[in-house]
Amino acid sequence: MPYTLPIQLQIQLSLRKWHKTAMSRTSFPLFLLALMGLSLTSPIPVQAWELGSVHLVRSALPAGVSSIPGQMDEDLDGNGAPEHLMLGDGRLKIMTMGRIVWQSPDEWNVVQAEFTDLDRDGALEATLLVWRPFRSWPVDRWLPHGGRIAGFHNAQGYSCQIILIGWGDGKYREKWAGSALADPVKSFAVVDLDHDGLPELVTLENEYADPLPAPGRDLKIWKWNGFGFTIVTRLDGTFSKMALVLAWNGHLLILVP
Repeated sequence: MPYTLPIQLQIQLSLRKWHKTAMSRTSFPLFLLALMGLSLTSPIPVQAWELGSVHLVRSALPAGVSSIPGQMDEDLDGNGAPEHLMLGDGRLKIMTMGRIVWQSPDEWNVVQAEFTDLDRDGALEATLLVWRPFRSWPVDRWLPHGGRIAGFHNAQGYSCQIILIGWGDGKYREKWAGSALADPVKSFAVVDLDHDGLPELVTLENEYADPLPAPGRDLKIWKWNGFGFTIVTRLDGTFSKMALVLAWNGHLLILVP
């Protein structure tokens, strides 16, 4: 029977290999290295999860993985010159050939952004994770208790939203903006978890009442339903971070400490 190295030793050897080639693996996120290293020292074990037929199921921690980096450069308007997402100090700029062609409003705090096709229309958009002043539904002004989303904001009056910025009618515009989220998103990832050729949205969420910087709590998987997003499954817990990776056996995994 062949001898197999213990999983922690396999991870440690993999980390050493990645460290030696770090300069040539600029897309490999530092968090992922830290997450794998955490499995060697932390009393909180790193967990690996993958999407089963219905629910997220626990998977063995892989000895080796490759990152799934977010797309930051894409040609949205089809002119042959790619657009680049530049995020800093809560402001997102879409750049092309050194020019700003779109930037987020001053009252937005953009936490994360990448190019995706979350609405599954065949065209890429910039997907933004945004905090902005809470907006109720127009019908809420006539409701006796302020409407169903009245509490979807923090103490400062800001709500968390997913917003899609795309190209259409000769300009960059807000193609879709969801209502204030019931639970704010700490971070997101977009990947085809069920291998049907269409992307799913993976979110790590917390609560509006959590102190800043807010801890991570629940993991949720969402899919586009033609108008917005429908939850596929969820994993309740306390997960401070997450990373989407491709294991050496071809499985797409979500790693969380």
